[in-house]
Amino acid sequence: MATIVRVGAVACPAIVNGLEQNVNTIIKWTEIAAKSQVDLLLFPELSITGYDVTKGVLPPITGGSRAFQVLAGLAQKTKITIAAGMAWRQDDGGPYLAHGLWQPTGEFSFYCKTHLGQREQVAFLPGNNLPVFRLANVTVGIQMCLEHHFPEISQTLVLRGAQLLLCPHAVPRLTPSERRERWHISLRARAYDNCTYVLAANQVGNNGRGIEYPGGTMLIGPTGDIIAEDFSGTASLLTAAIDLDDIIKVRTTSQGKCRRFYAESRRPELYE
Repeated sequence: MATIVRVGAVACPAIVNGLEQNVNTIIKWTEIAAKSQVDLLLFPELSITGYDVTKGVLPPITGGSRAFQVLAGLAQKTKITIAAGMAWRQDDGGPYLAHGLWQPTGEFSFYCKTHLGQREQVAFLPGNNLPVFRLANVTVGIQMCLEHHFPEISQTLVLRGAQLLLCPHAVPRLTPSERRERWHISLRARAYDNCTYVLAANQVGNNGRGIEYPGGTMLIGPTGDIIAEDFSGTASLLTAAIDLDDIIKVRTTSQGKCRRFYAESRRPELYE
């Protein structure tokens, strides 16, 4: 398996119930990313349906929805795994606040947000699993928006094999520079503590309901250092190459340099 993976993150608007417009936005940025030979492209939380926590406002996507089928075809055409967010309904119920992974192979996987915000609990059901997804060239876990404030989620995903944590956001608060400052504290800690890569993307611009999002994209390496970021406050695409061998190198560095993978030494029997 190749150890070099090209990843991308998009800060883009997501209009509430603007399915056609939002899908066209995803198509646009995916086709641009394809020119940079990106393998995996992250879009913000609820990037397909727009973000709204009023019960019943967002009609959920299903496997038979046109938006679903368009993204499946787009992933196969561009040979990019597309990670995009939606209100989702499946056979056992919903709606869930979910993030899907459309792969070039035609495979589809999804994560349902397990730790919902207080207002989100009115409109969505919580997921009950923390899966990792073994893609063609990298294993990923998904940790959505406020979930990155739960270090246990990051650690669990990494211990289950995640090499890259995808962190899609839909956060309207703060200016772009203030959002950058917060992520430098929290997301860099998730990467550093777990010796893993973290990729984040936030919505930007107006959601069609008068709410403005500040945007922001960031890629962090397994040492906690910033590889690339964009907090211009505009729609943008961030791309970079990551080397999965760097995870192994960081985790096997001598203890004196404080770069060991400490999660393997945890004592869970003490934490309850």
